[in-house]
Amino acid sequence: MRHSIFKLFLFFVVSFSVVAATSTTPPLVLKEGAPNTYTVKKGDTLWDISALFLDSPWLWPRLWQVNPSIENPHLIYPGDKLTLTWQNGQPLLSLKPMKKISPHVRKSDKDAISTLDDGLVMPYLKSDQLLTDADEDNALRVLGTSEGRQFLSSNERIYIDGQVSYPDWAIYRLVEEYERSGDDVDASAYSLRLVAKTKLKESNDKVSALQVVTQHQEVKQNDIALPIMGDDMMLSTTFMPTPAPQGLVANIKGSMDNHQFMAKNQVVIIDRGSDDGLKQGSSFNLAKAGAVIYGGKGDYRYEKEVGVNGFSSAELPPISIGQMVVIRPYAKFSLALITQSLEPIRTDSIAVSPLASQSQDVNIAG
Repeated sequence: MRHSIFKLFLFFVVSFSVVAATSTTPPLVLKEGAPNTYTVKKGDTLWDISALFLDSPWLWPRLWQVNPSIENPHLIYPGDKLTLTWQNGQPLLSLKPMKKISPHVRKSDKDAISTLDDGLVMPYLKSDQLLTDADEDNALRVLGTSEGRQFLSSNERIYIDGQVSYPDWAIYRLVEEYERSGDDVDASAYSLRLVAKTKLKESNDKVSALQVVTQHQEVKQNDIALPIMGDDMMLSTTFMPTPAPQGLVANIKGSMDNHQFMAKNQVVIIDRGSDDGLKQGSSFNLAKAGAVIYGGKGDYRYEKEVGVNGFSSAELPPISIGQMVVIRPYAKFSLALITQSLEPIRTDSIAVSPLASQSQDVNIAG
């Protein structure tokens, strides 16, 4: 039954994407009550400022279109003044910088506001927290200690099963395995929980010794060791929010903190990634499937009548329940931050590209 409902929901989304592909870009509509001016404050994020002007923050780049005063819309600083103007009937934001060092150089990039709260994003950029099945097979594992203790405590020297050279290492525990849904791609991913941080002490061609520096839980044999390599150079805390590719649907597989219900500011695992066109900043609407209607004309009902064949069914349009943005894409999966939740988000919730979420079609199945 649930499988049939899911298929109906996908039919609804795909049907819309065909229609949307032939339509022109709709006019940009400002949020009711959007300010005429706004001065950027310390602690602001690009997403928060976008939400002041737009119901859909991923449309933010269109506010800056053909705006010659902003070379890089990522780099907005506390003290900058944003002014709303109109050009050819379309809204446009212009920028009065707080300070210019020269006609072409502004303050250091490190002072620019981030797209999302750094505290929510940075932990997922410093080290992998999602492993593919191939990565899991090849990952280095904790062998144990020379004393043979099963549980390893702080300040102990632990050994891992390989030669390494990176100075800093994190120890993780596998939490959950996830598989892709809805296509023929055979791929799995594993979420990780940080257990400890260590430093390399010595290494040979068979094993390496790590000294435990900080510890969140006891280290166990077979925990996974990954190098701490600093921020991923391909990722940043200042990225442009954009809609996910038109028609793309992703499934929420779970949360990084292993909760059954998820809400704003929690990070979730979705089963679509860079191979599906996602990048850092790709944004989705979150939805739950609409009600399924059974029966024929004049006899519509929510319940399927037991033992009755030949009925018709219809799934009503999905219900919007939030928004999310990809903070770290992998090839087949991604980590995404929930930026709005109108109700608890569940693993049967659906992430839909905002470019394919406005249809009101209803699929009738005989």
